[in-house]
Amino acid sequence: MRRLSVVSAAFFSLTAVTASAEDYKLTTLEWPPYVMADGSGASTDAVKSAFEKAGSTAEVEVFPWNRAINLAQKDAAWIGVYPEYYAEGSDAEKGGDRCLFSNSFGTSPVGFIQRKDNDFSWSSHDDLKSYTIGIVRGYQNEEQFDAMVAEGAIPVEEADDDAQNILKVAGKRSDAAVIDRLVFEHLAKADDEVAAVADQLVFNDKLLIEHGLHVCFENTDAGRAVRDAFNSSL
Repeated sequence: MRRLSVVSAAFFSLTAVTASAEDYKLTTLEWPPYVMADGSGASTDAVKSAFEKAGSTAEVEVFPWNRAINLAQKDAAWIGVYPEYYAEGSDAEKGGDRCLFSNSFGTSPVGFIQRKDNDFSWSSHDDLKSYTIGIVRGYQNEEQFDAMVAEGAIPVEEADDDAQNILKVAGKRSDAAVIDRLVFEHLAKADDEVAAVADQLVFNDKLLIEHGLHVCFENTDAGRAVRDAFNSSL
């Protein structure tokens, strides 16, 4: 009888664990090397690992960035979107209008690439006013930098993506360009056009910012519960 009680307790314990396990769907974008076209990559590995430690599984799907954000915000089938830089204006817990941010599961070192024969150098944001800086249209870079760009204080050259931004620096259309260091290193190997000019370029030693990488969970009770479980497993 005692043995039966032990076995029964073990069975009900296992049943409870199985019943509490959940499968969640998250959106993401293609952003090598953090997220590859098939959804794999360092960020995906970190996110899936955290969900597994929390006793759940995560299914991810790659979309264009704006669609990834909209699905995670408005479609209940998707619990969140990653990888995101923190933005107070999006943080529903700080009066923002979009989502609940997780703790950071990784970092993104953002700075400037420049031509090796260019004397581009900076120690404060005011120094950047003297240069034309390449940016990717729609990207969040760094709060003070973005504010100065919006005010017209820093001259910019816009590009559609990071590869085009790099090529504009190599072609002397920009003095420097904002980019994540790991993204630049990846493109210098994986993109033929970038690889052809990579030896003319260098990543500036001074970072603009090192962003944390976050999951932005839907702003609901369910999203909050999953976010809290995710955070506890990091």
